[in-house]
Amino acid sequence: MSMSSESTGTDFRDGLIILLFAQFLSAFMGAFVESTYEKYGASWTENLFYTHFLSIPMFLPFASSLQDQYSKLAATPPLQSQNLIASVHETLPQDAAIQFLRTFGPVIDYVPQGIVFLLVNTITQLACISGVNLLSAKASAVTVTIVLNIRKLVSFIFSTVLFGHELSGKMIFGSVLVFGSGALYGWETSWRLPQQRKQKDESNGSLKKEQ
Repeated sequence: MSMSSESTGTDFRDGLIILLFAQFLSAFMGAFVESTYEKYGASWTENLFYTHFLSIPMFLPFASSLQDQYSKLAATPPLQSQNLIASVHETLPQDAAIQFLRTFGPVIDYVPQGIVFLLVNTITQLACISGVNLLSAKASAVTVTIVLNIRKLVSFIFSTVLFGHELSGKMIFGSVLVFGSGALYGWETSWRLPQQRKQKDESNGSLKKEQ
């Protein structure tokens, strides 16, 4: 399947504005969650529940569209388990493939492939957002924001290579800046600052002994 698109400078500018606005919202959300944890205690499971439960009413205006999309997914042909096993045979051991076929084969053969893909996407999204909330309960908002930016960049590069596109010079330069900034922040917070605090504590301990 091929896809071609034409983008203008206006589209590129609008995309950058949307991305910048999303970054500001993400940073604000991280700082808000950090202050909430400091005041009420860090409970990432509670935060995960309420942020999703309270956002459900926001999807009500799109109920008809969501129902239409689900109907289209439900109308897709069943995902043949034999074809699925054959497609991953090179990375899946034979014994595991046989066990997978016996366990999930009868279900896969009757469930529309669109629904299967939707469930897989939901599970991976749950794992991702759970990891983000767990990290936010154990690290600062700045650390969470930097980790998320790097994760987005890795996903972008992976999808670019997976779908056969080429990374331009500007994209490579931007990737180097993001990865380099993340590495510099990690070195600063994980090594240099702890070393300074350690040396300061040792100096204070020596002064107390002399006194």
